[in-house]
Amino acid sequence: MGSTPVRFLTVSKPVRALLVGMVIALVALSLAPAAPAQAAAPVLSTFARTSPATVDAGAPVSFAFTATTAVKRVEVSLRSAAGTHTLAWTSSAGATNGSVTGIASASSWPNGSIEVSFVQVITTAGASQVYYRGGNVYPPGTGASPFGDPAAQDFTINNPLLPYSASVPTAMTPLTASFTPGQSAQVQVKLSQVAQEVRLIYRDASEVTTLELAWAGNPAPGPLTVTASGAVTAAQASGNYTLDRVVISYFDGLAKDTYLRDGALERTAPVPLGSAARAALSEGDFAVDNPAKVLQKLSYSVAPRVQGALAPYVVLGINRGSWPAEPTFSDFQWYRNGTPIDYANMDSYQSNMTSDPGNMIWAKMTVRAPGYLPVVASTDVVGPMPRRVWVSNLRITGDASVGGRLWLDHGPAGVDPEGGQPSYTYVWKRNGTPIPGATSRDYKLTTADKGVIITAGVTARFDAGSAVTEVVDLVGPVADKTRGKGFNADDTGDIFARDGAGNLWLYPSNGSGGWLPAQRIGQGWNTFNSLFSPGDWDGDGNVDVMARDGSGRLFLYQGNGQGGWLRAYQIGQGWGSMKDIVGPGDFNSDGTADLITRDASNVLWVYPGNGRGGFLAPYVLSRGWQEGGWQEFNAFVSPDSRIIFARDSQGNLRMYNGAGNGYFYDNAWTPNAFSAYAGYGWEGFSSIGAPGDFDSDGVPEVYGIHPDGRLTMFYGLGHVALKRQATIGWGWGGFTSVF
Repeated sequence: MGSTPVRFLTVSKPVRALLVGMVIALVALSLAPAAPAQAAAPVLSTFARTSPATVDAGAPVSFAFTATTAVKRVEVSLRSAAGTHTLAWTSSAGATNGSVTGIASASSWPNGSIEVSFVQVITTAGASQVYYRGGNVYPPGTGASPFGDPAAQDFTINNPLLPYSASVPTAMTPLTASFTPGQSAQVQVKLSQVAQEVRLIYRDASEVTTLELAWAGNPAPGPLTVTASGAVTAAQASGNYTLDRVVISYFDGLAKDTYLRDGALERTAPVPLGSAARAALSEGDFAVDNPAKVLQKLSYSVAPRVQGALAPYVVLGINRGSWPAEPTFSDFQWYRNGTPIDYANMDSYQSNMTSDPGNMIWAKMTVRAPGYLPVVASTDVVGPMPRRVWVSNLRITGDASVGGRLWLDHGPAGVDPEGGQPSYTYVWKRNGTPIPGATSRDYKLTTADKGVIITAGVTARFDAGSAVTEVVDLVGPVADKTRGKGFNADDTGDIFARDGAGNLWLYPSNGSGGWLPAQRIGQGWNTFNSLFSPGDWDGDGNVDVMARDGSGRLFLYQGNGQGGWLRAYQIGQGWGSMKDIVGPGDFNSDGTADLITRDASNVLWVYPGNGRGGFLAPYVLSRGWQEGGWQEFNAFVSPDSRIIFARDSQGNLRMYNGAGNGYFYDNAWTPNAFSAYAGYGWEGFSSIGAPGDFDSDGVPEVYGIHPDGRLTMFYGLGHVALKRQATIGWGWGGFTSVF
């Protein structure tokens, strides 16, 4: 079915404007509330003052009017210096003429000119019109005022006894210095001008409960003396009553002034004060003698105290304690070391790190309650307020392998302002949860730390609030236990040795650079042509041993962590072509132990372990020289997962640093391009090796065995910086393999 095209009506601009106007008008009618009916033409025909141009105080003021229709109210608004005066004529039946009259009050119409502000008329039909000063008529469009501008009807009041001046209290005198219950407290008040009301508001010694004395009347204009009075009852407490404020109403209530004890003045009209000297409110003070009601001083049952943690930029508040009544608290002032803090006069205080650090803070306040004498109460003193504390150069160092010991390294804590010595607390976390007992600066890794995020935190504290906590993550995964953790669960570097009869011996370290008794841990090992320890190869937390036989098969001997074995099984074949096999530990930073080999072509390979007793895909570490590769070297040893030592044919011990990604730094192609000399004269050793940390100082060692059987330990050489060397054993030349 076809669609019908939409057609638009085209209209001219004038028509569009008319339509828009109609719509707006309709909307306005629908939204606007109903307004009172309005006359279409001026109602008042005439309006004129019939009283003299100058009216004496107390004399009538009158205006005559005529109207075109019956009206029920005509109102005239007049303005003197004192304010607005309204005269009105009303008729419930309505009339077309009348006279608006009133009296020029001697007490509220001050001497001077009177302006006619406006005239309002309301018809019997409810229509309203206003004739404004200047000749305008409301509502607009009604037409021009038939009688002209109402300003033509202005006049003057002759009232010399009532100048346009405020009624100022010039003196206040209690009739007696003290009053007793049952009496009327009376205070004479002298005023510079006539007034209609005087109120004196007192506070008793509690500064909360009030007593009011008052006078009201309508005396003749001129200076005035009145007596304000109020009953003293048994409820009034004994003591001094201070005049808190004086309230004076004059010009028949058109003006009211409130004089406060602190000298301030609150006014409802800007009436000139004149030259009269204002009396001090203290002149009106008196006392009440009522032995039956003597106020006692407020005291707390629980003392006020500062609340808020001592922390940088804290907002301190006030716990107001417990009191015997329901008091009010005011006049707060905070102090720093006994000196008032500028602008700190609220019930809370925002501390800062500019002026507060290292200082003591407290607050004072005034406490008032009905029936009690007020008291100034102080909070407890808190502090010293926090100082800015920092700890720099935070990092985790050490052996990041199972059984290894990590160290949280950092610089000394700083504090501003200076002063005092810091204390440090530490916490190590595993996946964000604190490790039980791990609260020292160092931490020994366990198998539970494999595959999780290890963090270390230090809190440096100088005083109660001056502290900072910094946290750092361990970079990279925790590696399996390294060969240097030993074979017998004491985490010290041990040495394996095979004698000529095929017996395998364990020479345990005592952790102090010496030996424990040797233990035979196997026999029949003379079938193997290569023996070495890769560390924990199968991920069970115990150090293992690998052995290659004459057929090129590679076997894993699983350690039980107690100096013995779990079982042995073959993990590879075709290894007979490898000239050297070294177990550096976790060379590629994936958390598992790896092997580095030199093949028959003198190429270095990495055989990554999978952490479960097997291998990942091998890859070339370095081809060395383009021809011959690493052929000039005759021994390789790795004291650390990041360091490989190689001894060349001249007896130099060269160091090659791992980058932590499974390669040497810069991945250089030639040994000479990225080696550093770690020692000379190593051609004199028949074998070299790396047992791990032999003296428990956290640094691995390297050893060499002389042809005469002496074993010399090079302490610290595992991290290049040789600390010392010592011969620690003889008779090692009789072994067919030492590792």
